[in-house]
Amino acid sequence: MHPTTWERTVCRVCGAGGLARVLSLGEMPPANALRAPAELTNPEVRFPLALALCEACGMVQLGHVVSPELLFRSYLFVTSSSQRMSEHFSALMAAAVDEHVPASGGLVVEIGSNDGTGLSSIKRRDVRVLGVDPARNIAVLAAAREVPTIPEFFTEALAAEIVRTAGAASLVVACNVLGHIDDLHDVCRGIRTLLAPRGALVFEVPYLQDLVDLSAYDAIYHEHLSYFAVRPLVKLLNENGLRLERVEFFPVHGGTLRGTAVHGRGCAPAVEAVLSKELETGLARRATFDAMATRVEDHRRGLRTALTELRERRIKIAGYGAPAKGTVVLNHCGLGVDLLPFVVDSTPAKQGLHVPGTHQLIRPPSVLADEKPDVLLLLAWNHAGEIREREAAFLARGGRFLLPHSPASWCEPPAQSASR
Repeated sequence: MHPTTWERTVCRVCGAGGLARVLSLGEMPPANALRAPAELTNPEVRFPLALALCEACGMVQLGHVVSPELLFRSYLFVTSSSQRMSEHFSALMAAAVDEHVPASGGLVVEIGSNDGTGLSSIKRRDVRVLGVDPARNIAVLAAAREVPTIPEFFTEALAAEIVRTAGAASLVVACNVLGHIDDLHDVCRGIRTLLAPRGALVFEVPYLQDLVDLSAYDAIYHEHLSYFAVRPLVKLLNENGLRLERVEFFPVHGGTLRGTAVHGRGCAPAVEAVLSKELETGLARRATFDAMATRVEDHRRGLRTALTELRERRIKIAGYGAPAKGTVVLNHCGLGVDLLPFVVDSTPAKQGLHVPGTHQLIRPPSVLADEKPDVLLLLAWNHAGEIREREAAFLARGGRFLLPHSPASWCEPPAQSASR
């Protein structure tokens, strides 16, 4: 086994063994390990990528862990690159500060603060802000926003140091970060240590029910170690002295759960209602994931067939977006440059690099005016609305977006889960 990866044989929430493999995507390069042109001839590392289900507590997780030092010390996704995500996190911060931070001010700590987009939106309020993010290149961007950021992984030890130097936090925010962490109990103990007695944790994670309903296998990659339902979340928080008070659901990122937790045990009655719904839908049953695996294979075959037919009809195709989920789709479906010659992405740091594994060149969206593709495979489908607005000229001349999960569907993203 590669020295930067290891196999996890017990559940990271309840510690039970005998994890059941329920979906395998084979071996795949790290999804954000974009390649410089000079690196294309170098050997490319790949790691196993498979979902495992803990039938004891319902936790869904990867069976292999890739070193976080490899994945997160340098990072390419920047929150501010998406206007709608910036607005989403700014609204989250404003609402959370209004509800949980005393009028006299307090400390707000964001774990996984990226470029400081969220924290910078509340700097004008009577609060102190502090970011924690291990991506050193991203911490530089946060500093440019005058958001103080600790460029390290959040741990219980770091939480104790923050309390010693800055005091306890009235509010801790962690969006799309819990799923990246192998030792969830250490992080939750750290949050408990960091929170003031009346403080609150507000977090967001992709919701497992939506991943299943949409068969969104492109959300599965090495950075995402955990795929959360509410039941294992309650167990994880309770074992570390935290009570889940509220859950809310949003359509962003293909389906997001927002939770609010405080010091305590158990969960609120409204959370209990969601637990009952998850039980009804069979979210912790192997059969649920067996059915999803069948749909994923159907999607893989269907997408290859659709692109092959378009090529044979001499219809020009390109990809839109070079997110991690795009790497997963292109590699799992075996879509090389013969079927998809290039992709475009609005993030300057990605332009001029190549997609891991399949090696499409990432170009700026401005090239669409010259290249004039007829069809764009919407790899960043979770930003469909924003992209459609941005590429109005492409649509006006008759261009069409193709969705990777449903090759028969054009332009519009799949309907959000109606399970809640």
